Amino acid sequence: MRKKILFALMLAAPAVFPSPAPAQENETPNGSLSAAAQPGESDPLEKRVTIRMRGATLGELLKYLSRETGASFSIGEELAGRRITVYLSNARLSEVLELFEKTKDLEFRRTGDGGNFLVSANSEPFDGFPPLTRKDIEDPLLNKLVTVKVKSANLANFLDAISEQAKMNFVVTGNAADMLITAEMDRTTIADVLLFLKGKGLAYSRIGDSNTFVIRPFGTPSDTFARAEKAFKYRKYEEAAGLYTELAKKFPDSEMADYALLKAAINYDWIAARDNAQSALKEEEKLLNRLIKDYPRSSRLGDAYLYLGQLYSGYGGAKAPVDCAKAIKFYEQAISSTYRDWVKAQAGARIAQCYELAGKKEKAAAIYKEIVEKYPDTAAAKELRGRTGGQDALLEAGAALEGQGEYKLAIGVYTRLLEKGASADSVRKAEQRIGICEAALGRAGKPE
Repeated sequence: MRKKILFALMLAAPAVFPSPAPAQENETPNGSLSAAAQPGESDPLEKRVTIRMRGATLGELLKYLSRETGASFSIGEELAGRRITVYLSNARLSEVLELFEKTKDLEFRRTGDGGNFLVSANSEPFDGFPPLTRKDIEDPLLNKLVTVKVKSANLANFLDAISEQAKMNFVVTGNAADMLITAEMDRTTIADVLLFLKGKGLAYSRIGDSNTFVIRPFGTPSDTFARAEKAFKYRKYEEAAGLYTELAKKFPDSEMADYALLKAAINYDWIAARDNAQSALKEEEKLLNRLIKDYPRSSRLGDAYLYLGQLYSGYGGAKAPVDCAKAIKFYEQAISSTYRDWVKAQAGARIAQCYELAGKKEKAAAIYKEIVEKYPDTAAAKELRGRTGGQDALLEAGAALEGQGEYKLAIGVYTRLLEKGASADSVRKAEQRIGICEAALGRAGKPE
């Protein structure tokens, strides 16, 4: 696997650069990057380079590449002044030039069999970036887990952290490089990182079967995706559900189809909670079952089984008959189908609650103990610790659930704190958070 390579490419006004060297007389009509080196010579395209430049001109970068590889470049002033930021480690010159061709609409025409290249603007910009497919999303590369926490970091630095952990290559084009990112991701798959970027209005593509990805502004699918994410954020649940369902229908073989079905189902859960609507629960169940049936290798199966279990154990969006035996089967499938600790902890806690309802207190207690020990940083574990006396732990658990958008569950935690006879300060904080959660659920106030 190739080592980390992170490109961030940006344009600015041209800078002065010496007149280009004349084209070689032995230039051939078929001159290209793939032309062979002279017998006995080392092909400069195979030389590896490491570059860290910010705000350099293209001309300065090519001089550096020439010095490091022995290649020579002829370039005009109108191109040489382009400003470029490059972070690159141990990449072949051939890879560097190919990426520049595809991301900056440049052409590197090899003249003859030597290491001479004529640089020009490409009259036919590259538009062959294919969308990710189910094959890509199920690739072990995209299921690697990374942890990253950044606040107002530019996209280049964010991807640099991802690249370091997953040994992936990223090419960032246009003004996307300076986009500011705030994210807190703990043991998150690369696939989910990419979906996070799509929600920011970015498009991405994989170059062949390599570990190199191009990140660029906009793109048809991501426009709709960004609108769906925004609608959900501002609690426009009907609009969000429609947009997510549309994405799943239009792009069934894409990397986002299963996620779109899950988010559509979650929006119906919110509608059910807001309106106590059984019809919304039926739509939710239908979408979750469709996800499970159509995408049996999805990393979202655990989430889908968790939500199905909640529908049958009294934790769905609206009041419904409880069938704990059926719910437990779904929760067990959720645990066995996910890598996410919070899903395992939440499903385990729901199983324990079912056992409590059946009077099996000791069995429930053993499960609660296991959750606290195995998943101490999850909201479920924090809530369980809060039950044994920690008021701050209950506030912390409620805040964690709010962060996941689980406002109904958070209200339950805060209410439990009030029932315990907490301190005046804790009561004030809990009541304040309950009001905020109720507003989020659409029961009070209006979306900001």
